[in-house]
Amino acid sequence: MEPSSKRQSIIKAAKLYYYGNMSQEEIAQVMGISRPKVSRLLTEGRQLNIVQIVIQDPGTSIASNEEKIKSHYKLDLVKIVPTQHSSAATMTLIGRAASAFLNENIQEDSCIGITWGNTINTFVHEFRAKRPMPKATVVQLVGGLYSHSMSFDVRDVAKDMARKLECQYSILQSPMLVHNPKLRDMFMEEPSVKEHFRQVRGAQMAFVGVGSAYYKDSVALQANFVDERTARTLSDMGLIGDICGHQLMPDGTEPETFFSRRLISVTLEDLHTIPLVIGLCEGKRKVAPLRAALRGRHINGMIIDEVAAIALIAEEHI
Repeated sequence: MEPSSKRQSIIKAAKLYYYGNMSQEEIAQVMGISRPKVSRLLTEGRQLNIVQIVIQDPGTSIASNEEKIKSHYKLDLVKIVPTQHSSAATMTLIGRAASAFLNENIQEDSCIGITWGNTINTFVHEFRAKRPMPKATVVQLVGGLYSHSMSFDVRDVAKDMARKLECQYSILQSPMLVHNPKLRDMFMEEPSVKEHFRQVRGAQMAFVGVGSAYYKDSVALQANFVDERTARTLSDMGLIGDICGHQLMPDGTEPETFFSRRLISVTLEDLHTIPLVIGLCEGKRKVAPLRAALRGRHINGMIIDEVAAIALIAEEHI
């Protein structure tokens, strides 16, 4: 199809759909094409800005939803950002909101815990310190994912944040998972590692990602810590997500899995001692693991987008 002809088809389908209130099936019959083709034309119409959807919202709905979620879960912080046309653009807004919060609340001697993940990585990328904080410290909460299959170098997340703050940092020179429990126990007995986690327990705030347990989205699978069969087995156990590498059931509890004794990370008990743990999440797909983190009281603050907030409110019947 010629570009001009395709554009006309997009415009025709869009007018029938948005102006004529016709279903995609009805449009397919009128235009003599398949229903999936109609769906693709409508999607391309939005991608090419032929169709621009404007929702007149003065901002009161976002403020109202923030208060609903904050009150329902008894949280210390809830910040909702508008959902954008892509996940990357939405994560950028979440990152900027987290940056603004950190700049407003960091103290001269703050200790800040941080994990890794796409949203956390975006946050660190977007962060611009208002002023140097040479007495502050950034500490890594969980071991790394040293894999070329990941889209970011998790070893640099804590260091990048510290560089921007011009402060100290402490990182874990280890993978998130080791191959046997004995090795993990030996590593945790190292004096430098004990000192690292002592600093973690002194953190005033932490920024964490919330991961999905669906096997295809599994960070452990993407980083080649486990094979697909093992990832499926974990998913089939009913696990719903993870926080700092800890696998969570829907009620927020952590069952015994082969992860449990091999994980190099802050313990959930130590995570709970940090006064403010902020979850950064984007999109509806993160709502189920976010609910698990909330039910387990593993986070007491969140910065999420509006789609995730609306889905969370609907699923919790708030």
